[in-house]
Amino acid sequence: MGSGTSTATDVNNGSTNVGTTTTTTTSTYSNQTTASAAPYGTKDYKNFAFGIYAGLNNTRFRGESIDAANPAGRLGYQLGLFVRGGGRVYGQIGAEYFASSSFYFRPGDGQSIAAINDQINVQYIQIPVYIGVKLVESDRGISAVRLQGGVEYANRVGENTGQFRTTKQEIKGGSFNALGQLGFDFGPFLIDLTYHHGLTQAIQLTGFSGSYRRILSASVGFKF
Repeated sequence: MGSGTSTATDVNNGSTNVGTTTTTTTSTYSNQTTASAAPYGTKDYKNFAFGIYAGLNNTRFRGESIDAANPAGRLGYQLGLFVRGGGRVYGQIGAEYFASSSFYFRPGDGQSIAAINDQINVQYIQIPVYIGVKLVESDRGISAVRLQGGVEYANRVGENTGQFRTTKQEIKGGSFNALGQLGFDFGPFLIDLTYHHGLTQAIQLTGFSGSYRRILSASVGFKF
């Protein structure tokens, strides 16, 4: 706002008139709100994730006792990958190379207990399928505690034994396992603890009915 004063003099009567002129200036401001888009390349792990993992496993057959004197003889390893899709409830499918080591008893061979116990190593390609739920998760689902269950098909791709010299015909080419898993996601990193419960026998021997596999495995991995 601006103001000014002007003075006028009447020569005839000698009087002076004083007038005041006021000028008002109005400014208009406009407010605009612009919505910014999410940064390019932002991933929503709630909907989709791809991961890789590796770990160790311990395998035994139903009914046999654990050899405390030689626990390393039962340790194997696994390498795998998976694709996971969904929200709080999700589905997951994967593929893994699973190398297992175990002992079993084969009746009718040898002259002593020591002679009829042997170690057998079997390698599988396994296809696990899960349905899971995130018990607790972060806002974007990047970190979570997961509980999942499912089934897997295990296809034998290799084997080797000691004194038994078990043939390929005596080790089944395919078997099924039920799965239960507790998982932890820490940002892009993951830890999985899995129980594999054999639904079909892994060894085909007359009189041998205890070859249902019982496996505990632990894995660490990374998801994208």
